[in-house]
Amino acid sequence: MSFHELRFPTRVSYGAIGGPRFSTTVQILNSGFEQRNINWAEARREYTVDISPSRGEEWAAVLSFFHARRGRAYGFRLKDFSDFIMAEQVIGSGDGTATDFQIFKRYIDDDALAPAYDRPLKKIVADSVSVMLDDAPQTDGWTVDIATGIISFDVAPTEDVEIAVACEFDVPVRFDTDLMQAAIPGPDIHHWQSIKLVEVRL
Repeated sequence: MSFHELRFPTRVSYGAIGGPRFSTTVQILNSGFEQRNINWAEARREYTVDISPSRGEEWAAVLSFFHARRGRAYGFRLKDFSDFIMAEQVIGSGDGTATDFQIFKRYIDDDALAPAYDRPLKKIVADSVSVMLDDAPQTDGWTVDIATGIISFDVAPTEDVEIAVACEFDVPVRFDTDLMQAAIPGPDIHHWQSIKLVEVRL
């Protein structure tokens, strides 16, 4: 899959509307009861963004970004201002052998009526990661691939050592249109309404 490791302009994404979407098939039985099937193991996020009337360099930057992505062809990063921080969280424990661990964010049902939801984080923000082993901060001895969200240790953590991570992350998305249909309400003024972005699986 073609993906560009750069972020959609945050000045624009700050006004995005959207969030996670699940896929559930609901079948109404003859008795009137429902049968519901979960189709996706993971949610897929969708966003709608409006670019307010822009002119000059602002509009040129958006126009160039869309052309460079070739519409829907290439994915990119989006900062979701409603959910972009993972506080310190345990992501695994050592076994003395494994050196690579996937970063994920865990969403917990406070009422404990449903199991926790683990969301793999594939697009980590550079220089935002901190790592702890049994609550002891680790300033070296590890690296993180910000394009995959995998932390690699130089030496495998020993057995039962808790590995915790805190970081910021982006959402991998693409444009859901190949047409940039902009309104031009005045000289050198452009307005692009209801730009839809959808999360891509990586």
